[in-house]
Amino acid sequence: MAVISAIGTYLPPWVVGKRRVAGPDEDALTMAVAAGRAADPGATASRVVLVSRDFPLLEGGNAAVLLAGLSLSPATVVAEVLGGAATVVDQVALADAGTLVIAADHNTRSSAAAAVLTGTDSGAPNLSPVSRNARSLPLIARGADGVRHVYVDPRLQREVGMSDTLARLDLAGEGNVVSVLAGVAPAQLDSRFDTSTAAADSTESAAAVIRLLADALEARRSGLVIGLDQSTAAMARLDAGTSGVRIVRDEVDAAELPKTTVADGNGIPISLPAYSRAFEPKLYWEAAVFEESKGIDSTPVFPPRMRTNDAGTLVSDYTRVPLPRSGSVYTVSTIRIPVPDLPSPYSLAIVALDDSPLRVLLKVTGVPAGEVHIGQAGAVVLRRIALRSGIPDYGYMFWPGKLPVSQEVPA
Repeated sequence: MAVISAIGTYLPPWVVGKRRVAGPDEDALTMAVAAGRAADPGATASRVVLVSRDFPLLEGGNAAVLLAGLSLSPATVVAEVLGGAATVVDQVALADAGTLVIAADHNTRSSAAAAVLTGTDSGAPNLSPVSRNARSLPLIARGADGVRHVYVDPRLQREVGMSDTLARLDLAGEGNVVSVLAGVAPAQLDSRFDTSTAAADSTESAAAVIRLLADALEARRSGLVIGLDQSTAAMARLDAGTSGVRIVRDEVDAAELPKTTVADGNGIPISLPAYSRAFEPKLYWEAAVFEESKGIDSTPVFPPRMRTNDAGTLVSDYTRVPLPRSGSVYTVSTIRIPVPDLPSPYSLAIVALDDSPLRVLLKVTGVPAGEVHIGQAGAVVLRRIALRSGIPDYGYMFWPGKLPVSQEVPA
């Protein structure tokens, strides 16, 4: 049984038609960080589980960027689990206290992320495993070349993949009211299940399970939680508990995805030695502070680096301090000439960080280029700044008009 301490959700700020889509500087990892910080702003998790079918790096791993974005120690245990709705039900229901379970989707069907932080409060909501059934009906597959193969057969999926799988679930104990249903429509369940009050999403989105959990807990609804992926189902039981749960939705009203132009180029190259040297200074949002006794001004230095004192001696002994994740625009410029291999136009801003003497140069995200003004407040967020020879390169950008997650009011 897992005790649910907090839930965080994230939706990208863009839509195409009626569907939420990620911007060109977002992927499953940046969205996972946003949801994870919403659930665990104090960086208290001792273990992180990331569930997705859309990992940016299948080889080499995503853990280092994930932990840096969450402000967690690089010694924190991370499990990257390939899966969707059913997998998320399993991972949350079986999580030990102090685990941050994050689900992220970045594909043509869904762009979203959500996270659950488990705790120990006996009165808080809890989720316990009930039953699962794993079967094989690979209607969607992905080859070693990364190409997705979709074998659409709605009747086969409905009658064999879903109905037969759900019929095999063991409904032990009393109570068949469904509070959360992901990966299948309510009408697909048989008469054993009461779906009259279920929060449902028929997509196989991984994030949908946690988003629907938040809906159910806001309504104080206990009941079954069911997740289905193609022909594998997992079922757990949700107890709404006697005390509340912290729910933070990092979501804004959506706007139409701005049109951009990418000029032809030769691709953005990567130097792995340079990538390695820059990784920690870029990804850990921290500044270096030198002791005045070393003969160096104690003003924070970003990115952290060695400095020379008045005697000309190179000093590398400094303390890293976290930087504020909020600030205001000191000055801004918009580049409208198409840049090879980068979406244009885009805006660059010098941001004066709150409660800090530092000003940092950041690319603007979250709003169309040119729609940011001097003095506008906002938040510093993790983004994919470039794709270099197929390798995602991450850093921080400024989202004007957005509060940092730690200041958002729980729903």
